[in-house]
Amino acid sequence: MLNHAMLYNIQYALAARDGRQDVLFGTCAPLAHEAFSRSLASPSFPEIWYELPLLGEPWFDLHVLTSREALHPGQVFEKGQTGGYPEVFAWFARQDYVRQLALSYDVSSGSIDDPAVQLLTWTIDTDGVCEFLEAAGRKDAVSSYRAFVDRLPDDWFACYTGVFPNRQADFVRVECIPKRKKQLRYAEDTALLEADLRQVGLDAFGDTAIPRCQTLAKTPFQLEFQFDVLPDGSAGPTFSASARFAAPGGEADNEPFEVDGAAGALMAQVETWGLADDRWRLFPDATFATNVARGDDDITIFNFPAFLKLRWRDGEPLDAKAYFMGGAQ
Repeated sequence: MLNHAMLYNIQYALAARDGRQDVLFGTCAPLAHEAFSRSLASPSFPEIWYELPLLGEPWFDLHVLTSREALHPGQVFEKGQTGGYPEVFAWFARQDYVRQLALSYDVSSGSIDDPAVQLLTWTIDTDGVCEFLEAAGRKDAVSSYRAFVDRLPDDWFACYTGVFPNRQADFVRVECIPKRKKQLRYAEDTALLEADLRQVGLDAFGDTAIPRCQTLAKTPFQLEFQFDVLPDGSAGPTFSASARFAAPGGEADNEPFEVDGAAGALMAQVETWGLADDRWRLFPDATFATNVARGDDDITIFNFPAFLKLRWRDGEPLDAKAYFMGGAQ
């Protein structure tokens, strides 16, 4: 029988083989395996994300996502299977509007204690997110979260909220998705794009933030923003903009990552900005969906590049990262 640990090891080995570990993943695998073993609240194999830099020494951080549909409301949770958050998982398992609960480990820092915990939702439910913050020990952030969502521009959806106890951070991270029609307007109107970012509290853009966000808006990929929400409810000086790639096979309003397609053109542009080297050209080799059979088990293991993220602080570019999504079904 293939247990979760075995499936994770196979999935990572396929992603990192043929020299990709040295170029893309670095030396983080042993600690990441330990982090994964602390994140098995669900009987189903969780969704996993590898967060990789696009420049400099290779490393990765690990995100493990549990789906609400895989849990039941009366389930009993332990610290060792929930990243140390059994009370958050117990709350999550009783909700209807939620999608996933993520544990995010800063594997590259050498410590996997006190991971970040993040809630992903299907619908806009401010009260529900505030309940999550309280369950995660951040009752102090409820008022700032409410103030932030009150500032959101029209046609934005706050899909993700996270807290970071391992960083002793006073901020709450919120990810927002503009509707497609708003993204298309950003592609044509930088003034509107800047006005909406100022509305949430940003005030420093430098020379690159607006034009590069517009570059993302012009692609066939979903544009998303992440903000660090300060105690007063405004966005802090660090923010990011992401482009989301589809799984191989495509989605209705999106495209998968292809070196010779729109994704490759975007990554080449990021390289010219000095935020990436050529490691992104290995991404197709780390993309797969393959069957693994043992006894009565016949499971599909997969991996694909799902996000490009660009970050700024005080209007100056910080870095670029890629996120691979993997799993076993």
